[in-house]
Amino acid sequence: MEKRKHITSKIKTEIVLSLLRGEDAELLSREHGVTIADISQWRDEFIENGTTGFKRKPDDSRLSAAERKIGQLQMELELTKKKNELVAKLRKR
Repeated sequence: MEKRKHITSKIKTEIVLSLLRGEDAELLSREHGVTIADISQWRDEFIENGTTGFKRKPDDSRLSAAERKIGQLQMELELTKKKNELVAKLRKR
């Protein structure tokens, strides 16, 4: 399976605008090496959000990192609780 190349927000915008101007989706798909489904999704995003819909939000990566850290800390807390329960049971013997 071939790795998909990253399409910038600028190129997505150009593709969508070409599509909205009446260019054939299949032709655009072949020309840019993307699927018609991708182009349709980009069109819908563009109509809903304008050009800002394609841009990555810097806060998204920080939020994802924070969520991962929270998950890690929750797992560590659960393991610590289990360990403490086990130690308490062993001491009662």
